[in-house]
Amino acid sequence: MKIAIAILALVLVAGVSFAAAEKAPKATEPFGAVIETTGVFVGKIVGATEEALTGERKVTVKNDTGETRIFPFNETVELVDKGFHALTFNQLKPGEDVTVKIKKALSK
Repeated sequence: MKIAIAILALVLVAGVSFAAAEKAPKATEPFGAVIETTGVFVGKIVGATEEALTGERKVTVKNDTGETRIFPFNETVELVDKGFHALTFNQLKPGEDVTVKIKKALSK
């Protein structure tokens, strides 16, 4: 009888733990990425995403030392290619060398 109660208790605890893990928020940014708010960053485009519901756009750029940074793609951020041409969101391609310039500090 004691064994059955112990097993039932373990199953109950495991179920509660699993349910709590399912409700935990999921990471939305790459692990170790820094979300930039000012400055200039040079690197290669890793990816560009647009959220369907909000229309919010983000660009992920990684430099030669392995630092990964995420930039909002809006009026405060300018991405330029090697020829110093400004890029639109549709022109962004993974692996392309870019310079990211934040024109002004972003308000939060």
